[in-house]
Amino acid sequence: MKIKLLSFALAGLLFQGCTKNFDEINTDPNRPSLSNPAVAAGAANALFSSAISRGLMEAGEFQRVQALYADLYGQHFATSQGYFASDRYQINQGWLNFGWNLFYPRDIRNLIDIIKSDNASNNQKQIARIWKVFLFHRMVDFYGDIPYFNAGDPTKPETFDNQKDIYYDFFAELNDAVAKIDASGSYDSKDVIYGGNIAQWKKFANTLRLRLALRVSKKDPAKAKTEAEAAIAAGVFVANADNALAKVSNILPNAYNQISGWNEFRMSASMESVLVGYKDPRGTEFFTPVPASAAPAYVGKLNGIRNGTSSADLGLAENSFGNNSNVGPKFTVANMNTNARIVLTYAETCFLMAEAAWKGYTGASNAKDWYEKGITASVTQFGTTLPADYLNNTTDLPITPAACPGPISTLPIAFSALASEQFEQIQLQKWIAIYPDGFEAWANFRRTDLPKLYTPANYDPSSDVTPGSFIQRIPYTDYMKGLNATGVAAAESRMGGGGQKVKLWFAGGN
Repeated sequence: MKIKLLSFALAGLLFQGCTKNFDEINTDPNRPSLSNPAVAAGAANALFSSAISRGLMEAGEFQRVQALYADLYGQHFATSQGYFASDRYQINQGWLNFGWNLFYPRDIRNLIDIIKSDNASNNQKQIARIWKVFLFHRMVDFYGDIPYFNAGDPTKPETFDNQKDIYYDFFAELNDAVAKIDASGSYDSKDVIYGGNIAQWKKFANTLRLRLALRVSKKDPAKAKTEAEAAIAAGVFVANADNALAKVSNILPNAYNQISGWNEFRMSASMESVLVGYKDPRGTEFFTPVPASAAPAYVGKLNGIRNGTSSADLGLAENSFGNNSNVGPKFTVANMNTNARIVLTYAETCFLMAEAAWKGYTGASNAKDWYEKGITASVTQFGTTLPADYLNNTTDLPITPAACPGPISTLPIAFSALASEQFEQIQLQKWIAIYPDGFEAWANFRRTDLPKLYTPANYDPSSDVTPGSFIQRIPYTDYMKGLNATGVAAAESRMGGGGQKVKLWFAGGN
């Protein structure tokens, strides 16, 4: 078991007043200062690079927050260790507190320092605003209502803000930041995503705006249409060359790679159903066939585990990590210092455009073309080749893995003539293409109920989720309640409850 809960000076802070701002806790005394104009540019870039690299989470935080929650609920992966019951919807509050106490005082504080500084450049401020939206949208989709508008302002009370209001502000922030970026201005070449390329950051912001527009389309279709059309008109990603990929190093390696050797997760049965059934060329890029050291019945196969498998059943041969597929070569420990972190891609953009076209939005025409471009872009992104006539394939269909009730889809790869089937195909292929982004996979699934993922094989007794249904949010911990009991109570009342089964606003909730 690799989890090592760090002693990060929380003991004396856990209940240090119910109104204390979250972003003041554990403030880093070594943070570069922006107060000196002579060094402000370099300090701002250092803070921004930290907000990217650490905002995407280092190994310990990544394991506790993403790998053991979002990645399992998005079902690209399933746990292979019985002592990790989060796959069965058990909540470990210590893991979540660890991430919460890094998000505000480190990641968000770094960005706010840049945005508010008199010495940071205009472009540094605008790009920091864009990245702030990116980080916050993952947290809103994780919990629901969270501290947002007053975050970083010690003169104002910490409030848990309404998800709809936060999303509306996301759109306003992205639109305004893009408008204020100075294309002729400079930006630091040490930027770990785009090397200071201002035009690329504008495309990133517009593409993120398109993602968020479709996120709210179930709850607020008129707003979704307005924001999506504006994002498309402003210019989104148009090729794999636009992909947002965060460089890594031996100092800040790729967390996926780091934890892949810990034998705590494997390919999910949902992934097995489609990758094996479709004979998908990305299958062996995403996952490694079971090695020769395994039981003979599994050697050479892409083999997955059903999410929610009980601790006892994980001890069976068919579910042991040695007989199931770990990540592909690109995501192994050997490549942790070179494999860039995937942030946002052209492939996802294509599927967003396909859905926009399917919905009839201006600026997005022909859903079939975008659907096929998305598959092609994803296959190319992962360094493999699209088989001849693959996009017209009507014979290869998802399979039924062991211990599963059926395939997760009955539809072929070839784009259907039926609108209802087209929507399912777009969301299924999008789910494949955004691998290994569990945050986005889980959020989009809650919005669309697609792809038709397997319900957990077992549910932890502590979970309030009805067997046969799916977790909708991560609940607030006792620690968060202790810091701001009034704010949490108001948020839970507004959302219709504080449990795991409470739907978030974008998914049809309050």
